[in-house]
Amino acid sequence: MFQMNSAPIEPTPALRRSAEFKTTGSAVFGAMGDITLTDSAIIILFAQMIGAGDMFSMLTTSLMPLFNGLCVIPMAWLAGRLGYRRIIIRACFWSVVAYILVVFTPFFGSGSTPVVALIGLLLIFAILHTAYVAGWFPLLDTFLTKERRGPYLSTMRFSWQLSAATFLFLAGLFVGKQPPLWKLQVILLLGAFIYSGRIFFIGAIPDFVVPRKDDIGFGHGLRQALANKPLVGYSVYLFVLNLAAYGTLPLTTIYLKKHLVAPDNIIVMISAVTLVGMLLGSLVAGRVIVRWGIKNTLLYIHATYAVVNGALFFISEGRPLTFMLVTVLLLLYSVTFAMASIATTYEMMALASPGNKAMAMAFCGAFYASGSGLSRLISSLLLGSGILAPRWIMGSMSISHYQSLYLLYAVAIAFAAMFLVVVPAVFPRGEYIYDEH
Repeated sequence: MFQMNSAPIEPTPALRRSAEFKTTGSAVFGAMGDITLTDSAIIILFAQMIGAGDMFSMLTTSLMPLFNGLCVIPMAWLAGRLGYRRIIIRACFWSVVAYILVVFTPFFGSGSTPVVALIGLLLIFAILHTAYVAGWFPLLDTFLTKERRGPYLSTMRFSWQLSAATFLFLAGLFVGKQPPLWKLQVILLLGAFIYSGRIFFIGAIPDFVVPRKDDIGFGHGLRQALANKPLVGYSVYLFVLNLAAYGTLPLTTIYLKKHLVAPDNIIVMISAVTLVGMLLGSLVAGRVIVRWGIKNTLLYIHATYAVVNGALFFISEGRPLTFMLVTVLLLLYSVTFAMASIATTYEMMALASPGNKAMAMAFCGAFYASGSGLSRLISSLLLGSGILAPRWIMGSMSISHYQSLYLLYAVAIAFAAMFLVVVPAVFPRGEYIYDEH
């Protein structure tokens, strides 16, 4: 039952644990819905089925990270003014409306109209999702104690990744090798109703009293983040790395569909495997970082990213063995991707200035997400512009424009390694505040 507007209450131990359970439920239901819509093979297959080419299919996966990067800082300011719980509920309600409308875009007309409508609705969903993200972590801070942060975040992350992977596996079994459009619509409609569970769980959490903190102001907080040179350098590095590496997973979905001619159910299941890889990466990342340190972990991430893209470059025929190889490569890539995400959080928290943690994290996160979104946006433009040759010859190999992008990614990842010189954990310079805890 929703908690109606009332005076904020003090969180008791029982209320804190109840809030942990409800926010975990919110994460589980929300992830099953939003990953299906914005970052899975389902939305790419759906877009192509209603007439989208490679460019717009790739574009569907770029909007969420791109607008997270562009809008997270102003949305964080807005969340502080409206209230964290209120902005989440409102954003999720309108997200569900946009989600349901996506399902019916094939009926919006003929020609390019359904595709344009799809992109527009995904754009709205991405902006609303940024409002949700802006309110999510501050909401957790109203009831989550320092002692519970680690266990709670680990459990929550494991739960949503496992549930999302399971949902996509079941979707792959349902769609079959060559699904009609209505099957994808059923999956998306189910995803929309599951996503609405996020509203129920957040609405069931009472408004807790927010501890008073010194408010240094939006402008001052941003200037303080900009003055933190180690943080700025690390943010630039993250932007360049994600710009080079973030397009691989959705590109492979399109490559499997258009060039290797994999059955659609295999493509959806491979998409689910990438989530399993994220789950495995999350489980081992902490121990790897403690044992290797941030420096060696980052070097491993660069090497693995480059090797996987290089291996995908040499795959040119669609056979069962090929599909198994692609699955293994994407599993390795997603494990590494999850490790990179956690290593990034470790370093962001360590470099954030005391007293300005929220703005510093938002600042660094904006660079991280912007690089991610631009990677997929630029890739979609390259696919649609015709700049890349449809086919070229290297020795006895015939290379497609998809493979050219893999080669470009591998080279860009190697180039991004040059920016490790501005990462304090790799090349420390001068004196700076570093909170390793």
